[in-house]
Formats: sequence, C-alpha cells, structure tokens
Amino acid sequence: MNHKSFVFFDCECANTFDGVGKICSLGYVICDDELNVIESEDVVMNPECEFDWYLFSGKGGIKLAYSKDYFRTKPNYESYYKDIKKLFTTGNRYIAGFAVSNDVGFVNDACQRYNLPFIQFRAFDLERYLEKKYDKKQKLSEWAQEFGVNVAKFQTHKSEDDAMMTMLCLKAECMRSGKSVEEIITADKTIFVSNEQILEQAAERAYRREMKEKISRLYGKVSPKPHFKTLSGKKFELDRKVMRDVDYAFELVKQIYDNGGMVLEHITGVSPKAASSGGAEAFVVYENKPDNPHLLKKLSERGIKPMSLDELEGMLK
Repeated sequence: MNHKSFVFFDCECANTFDGVGKICSLGYVICDDELNVIESEDVVMNPECEFDWYLFSGKGGIKLAYSKDYFRTKPNYESYYKDIKKLFTTGNRYIAGFAVSNDVGFVNDACQRYNLPFIQFRAFDLERYLEKKYDKKQKLSEWAQEFGVNVAKFQTHKSEDDAMMTMLCLKAECMRSGKSVEEIITADKTIFVSNEQILEQAAERAYRREMKEKISRLYGKVSPKPHFKTLSGKKFELDRKVMRDVDYAFELVKQIYDNGGMVLEHITGVSPKAASSGGAEAFVVYENKPDNPHLLKKLSERGIKPMSLDELEGMLK
C-alpha cells in the first residue's frame, strides 16, 4: 500500500515590520495516514533582527515560548533551509496548517531575506476548511476546546504545540465526520494555499503600495503650468471605492493635476466665506452620485459637493 504522510506546521516571527515576517521558530508534526505522530520538533532559529516589543509585553495574550537570548543562540534560517525544504517537498506528503497562508508567506519571506530559492509547496488551511463548513471564525485554541482537545498541556505561540493542536483538531474532525484525513484534505482544492499564490498576493500588495505612494505625492499640489485650467480653484477627494483601482485612480489624479485642480486625501471642508464668494469649490468624487440624505447633509455642512465619475470625466480634457 502506498502510505502517505501528513505534515502540520506553524511559524512564529520576531517581527513583521514592513510586511515581512522574520521567522524565529518553525514547529512541525509528521503523522502517518491515520494521524499517528511519527516525529515532531520546534525548530528554533535566530531571526537576526529586533523583536517586536509587543511579543514580550504580556499584552493581548501574545508571548513567545522562549527568551530573546535563547533565540539568539540558535543558527539562522539559512542553516535550516535544506531540512525545511525536504520537510515540505518530500514525495507522497500533504502539508497543513491553521491560517496557513500567513505561515506560507513567512517561509517565502525567509527565503527572500537569505537569497535562497523559494520552496515550491502548497498547504491545506484548516482554518478555511472549518470556517467554510461550520460558518464561523474562531481561534485555533477555541476550535481545540470545541473538539474536546486538551489544550492545558500546550503553550500558545510555541510553534510545535500549535502544529500539534492543528493536527488534533483535524483528527477530531475526521472522527466527527466519519471521513479519513485524506478524504477531507482532497475534497476541495480551494482550501489549499500555494507559495505561488502568496507570492502573487505579496507582489500585488507591493504594487498597490507603490501606486498609492505615487498618488499621495500629488496630494495638495497644484501644477505651476497646467496643460488646461478647466479645474482651476477646485479641490477633489476620491471616495474609497474609486481608490480601489489604483491604476485608474492614479491616472485620474494626474488628469486633475494637469487640468489645474488639486486632490487631497481628505477634504475637511470649505469655509462659509469661501463657499459663498465662489472662491473655492470642493468635491468628493464617487463611482455614482450618492442619494443618501444623511451623507448629502454632512457634505453640505462642510461646504462640499458630491460628484460622480462621469461628471468629473466630462470636465477633464
């Protein structure tokens, strides 16, 4: 018989500053196809960075399992890379975790930090599976209590223990559903997360940040030599729905700038004197002109007018 093995894993990070996770521990549990534990370990490593003060503050129930000094005595991620790659890529093996997209992303971040090839793997997300089946979102410890898993012996935010709790929750779900672990894991491909997906999402987030920074550099600025003066003296704020398409929003902001107008991230209001004299006009631009009386009243009180995208585009050259 061609037996499969199952790897449950979890990562902890020293910090996630700038959206990049710096792994300080990677815990795993390897099981057979009946979820009997074959091997487990908490791979503790030196993150070679500062620790987020919050992790040792005692606030919010978040505390790492080891001291800063203990982490510092360990080798870095690069030293464990070959073993971690083998863990995730050994044939006939399923990988799983809870809220696993974060952990897959942290592994990608670590590979990138140390200029190592990305590890090509995909992982089953138990959080996504349980949320989809039971229509509710809970922490891992809450699911464990619901499934009758004895959580007293586990330490939260110890990677190996979190990986073990994930496995025990899935084992309990197998008992409850009467299905094998393989039947549950292979039933829905959308429950899996791949490292390629996480890389694509990270690239999209980085691109959006870059475009928003380009937009913000034009906030509050008026062109000294506008191509046209159709919007001269007018101020604009783009509604958040307009900002969702960052490419379109950037082109819109550039056109307003080129037409002599000014874009602000948020318009606080126009003074009654300026509004009554016609010396300044301010608009919030929406995909479609709003008809909500409460919103229209608030805008009016601030001396601001609503405008639809179609109306704005009609004014632009």
